[in-house]
Amino acid sequence: MGRIERGFTLIEVVVVIIVLAVVASITVPRAIKVSPAQKVQRAALSLTRDLEQLRMRAIAAKRRIRVHFYQPQNFYSAFMDVTTDHAGTIAETEEEARAAGLLIRGSSGGIPGVELPTGVTFGAGLATSGPLGGTIPAPIDLENGYVEFDARGMVIPPGEGGGAIYLEHEEDPNAVAVVTISGASAFRAYRYINGEWVK
Repeated sequence: MGRIERGFTLIEVVVVIIVLAVVASITVPRAIKVSPAQKVQRAALSLTRDLEQLRMRAIAAKRRIRVHFYQPQNFYSAFMDVTTDHAGTIAETEEEARAAGLLIRGSSGGIPGVELPTGVTFGAGLATSGPLGGTIPAPIDLENGYVEFDARGMVIPPGEGGGAIYLEHEEDPNAVAVVTISGASAFRAYRYINGEWVK
């Protein structure tokens, strides 16, 4: 009686592997593509984490820290008072930027800081009012385009201070998020979904 062979030949296994590789190379990039809304939301959450980290750094170092937003460059950076007498003077130098301890993800004009992700810009897209009501005066709704934390981590000036930073996606005006900053140094990220702000 003849011997019955079972299994696959090497050629059959190689052909199946090649077919699976081709299918995977076509479908996987489409499956992991991030939507504009997700990109903007991730950027807002990252900004919120950076602000909280810098507030804690101001407390730990017992020094003033400024977070400056540069709208045309879609960039922000942080600067720490490095004066020996803790005078609170900030000149926005590279030395002050490095001392602030912000996780550097880019640079602009030689100053280290954070570049917004590709496609994400400072802007309010189709949103006409902010999450707390009222109109949106500017994408970076902060006096002088920056926020400062004192040595206790409080927003300067205290009380009614604060503001908002709006982020949009340049390909989708509906993809909008905002980070609000209260005078009590609380940060909140909101998404703009179907004309409503959602936490």
